[in-house]
Amino acid sequence: MNKLLQTTISLLISSIVMINGISVRTDDIVAKTNAAVNNANLHQIATALELYYSNHDYYPKTQSGEELVILLVKEGYIMNQPSDVSTFEYVAVSNGQDYRLALAK
Repeated sequence: MNKLLQTTISLLISSIVMINGISVRTDDIVAKTNAAVNNANLHQIATALELYYSNHDYYPKTQSGEELVILLVKEGYIMNQPSDVSTFEYVAVSNGQDYRLALAK
């Protein structure tokens, strides 16, 4: 989901919505949705990293999630770039023989 669409949706939805007479906190729904999207993107990136390693015998030697995503998109390992690459932390270690990938805190 791109940043503009996400912002627009957030503005259109108030913080509490009534559904069939039940109050629903939309902030919780949006947070859970964002977490699910980020986890799915993290899984996609981890899969792309394994494919990259299979082709190169080392993991990308970039030092940030943004650099990593740009490289993986550029080389065709992933087709759709996550809208907010700052949510990922990536570091190549052991001269590209291992890596650390996580969601930023």
